[in-house]
Amino acid sequence: MVDSGMLLATPVRSGRRRRFRAVGAAVRLVWQAGRREFLIVAGAQVAMGFATFVLIVQAQQVLTKLFGGGGAAPGGIALNVVVFLATNVLIAVAQSIIANWRTVLQERTGIHVCDEIIKVTCLAELDDFDDATFHDRLQRVQASALSRPAQLVNGLVQQAQSLIVLIASWVALMLIQPVLGLCVLAVFIPVWIGGTRRGEHYFEFAHETAPVDRNRVYLFAQLTTRDAAKEVRAFNLADHLRNRWRRIMDFRLENMRTMLGKQLRSSLISSLGSNVVVGAVAVGLVVLYQRGVLTVAEMATVAGTLVLFTQRLTDSVMAANDFFEAAPLVEDLQEFLELEPSLRANRDGHSPGTSFGAIRVDDVSFTYQGAQRPALENVSFTIGSGEVVALVGENGSGKTTLAKLLAGLYPPRSGSVRIDDVDLRDIDARQWRENVAVLFQDFLKYAFSAEENIRIGSTGKKTDLDEVRAAARAAGADDFLSALPHGYETLLSPQFARGQDLSLGQWQRVALARAFYRDAPLVILDEPSASLDARAERALFDSVRELYAGRTVVLISHRFSTVRTADRIVVLKDGRIIENGTHATLMSAGGLYAELFTMQASGFLDEDGGLFAEEGDDDVLIRGSVTDG
Repeated sequence: MVDSGMLLATPVRSGRRRRFRAVGAAVRLVWQAGRREFLIVAGAQVAMGFATFVLIVQAQQVLTKLFGGGGAAPGGIALNVVVFLATNVLIAVAQSIIANWRTVLQERTGIHVCDEIIKVTCLAELDDFDDATFHDRLQRVQASALSRPAQLVNGLVQQAQSLIVLIASWVALMLIQPVLGLCVLAVFIPVWIGGTRRGEHYFEFAHETAPVDRNRVYLFAQLTTRDAAKEVRAFNLADHLRNRWRRIMDFRLENMRTMLGKQLRSSLISSLGSNVVVGAVAVGLVVLYQRGVLTVAEMATVAGTLVLFTQRLTDSVMAANDFFEAAPLVEDLQEFLELEPSLRANRDGHSPGTSFGAIRVDDVSFTYQGAQRPALENVSFTIGSGEVVALVGENGSGKTTLAKLLAGLYPPRSGSVRIDDVDLRDIDARQWRENVAVLFQDFLKYAFSAEENIRIGSTGKKTDLDEVRAAARAAGADDFLSALPHGYETLLSPQFARGQDLSLGQWQRVALARAFYRDAPLVILDEPSASLDARAERALFDSVRELYAGRTVVLISHRFSTVRTADRIVVLKDGRIIENGTHATLMSAGGLYAELFTMQASGFLDEDGGLFAEEGDDDVLIRGSVTDG
């Protein structure tokens, strides 16, 4: 887990250092994403700047020869015109190269950013995902990953392109009239202030709205996705959820209006300030001409250069606005990516090997972040290799939490989970999880083919359809998967063309097959029969020992009849172990297990005290006490 101090929301910093850091981070990011494209675009920009300088010089020479008096050789003017036209062609070619390769660079930057976010996010543990601050930071980088890379590259390229042309124009101005050239430098002050302030306003807006944005996205998904559609319609929740979504959007819109008002003021400072400076330079140009300091040719050249300068300055202002709006979010992205070393460090440790003798849970306590009471408290017990252990208890007793700790998905807050006397914290997390096959009750339904849905249980195995089908047969899924339109190649998602959906019970069998396919010494099954019918449930548990011979099985179930054959049954209540033993000993003890077992079984008793059991299509009355082994 990442140190919580690292996940605290970073305050919005300001000042020149932050701006230069943002520019540097943006350049490094784009360079890492596409070095070749970066160099091609940069080379074309330099060529364009050089061509602009030559263009201005040639224009002045032509005008001087035409209006300077004394006549000029036609051949000399022709050469100037040829060079002038050639530089125009070079500029057009450079612009085309920049436009084409900029698009590729935008795409590569977007791919690079998303890949980096995925890499760091996949290193995060479940504990990190329980942290609201981590979620806010992740939300911000997710939002920026969708559009900001393209905006960043576009702003960076446009800014560099405009800057190079501005420098070329400025050098030409300095050669013609140094005083005007020096005056023009003042135009960068309002442009820089306005552009950077605009970006900071957006950054503040993104920070303030990140928590409500997660709510906004969540509600939108509930209103528009297939998984939620059934319940939303069954309970007529559409209007209620839509109104909640609208309130959040109104709040966001109000904050956006405030932010846009600040951005407008910054833009006005930038645009008006730069135009005032350019206007002052134009007035100075007229004064210098009237006083005979500039010739007609020089004045015309300077005037044309000023027009070009003004156009590029306008482009520069827009590019600066775009860039500095995206750059703070890139800074936020960089800070998120900097979590990688600490996240990766938490995965280092010893290799667990491919088998173990025992798992010892020693005085373990665990509390979820933000929870008021512990989910587990002072839990101690041992699981021997090859043993089938059932975890039972009422809702909220800590069964699934304990399973997650055994799987290495959470570290204990206190105490330890030890694998052959080695603390699980000291074992490489990724390697340990290779030794565990887990089926949670909220399993994923992948929009993949039926074969892939099972094979994903162990992606490192070589392709072997026979082994996939064997796992499916063990889970009772082979018959209905084989009967699909394209068999095991059928896509299990109606949201895609030619896709098929399965019933919840069928999906649970596919998820079971996924766990069976994984060759792991520790198997954790959390409510594996919750969606199975009685016949399938009985067949599953009758075959658990055969399917997992020699493996350790941790079984969680609310149906007490399904766990009675376990080697040991661990009973939890309020996060504590209150009973531990076989079905027979626990029934004899007359504690919570016996109470819950009897309560559950009483629903199937007839008025004479007989217990009904389903056999085929008929109900068969079984005489005897429910406490019989």
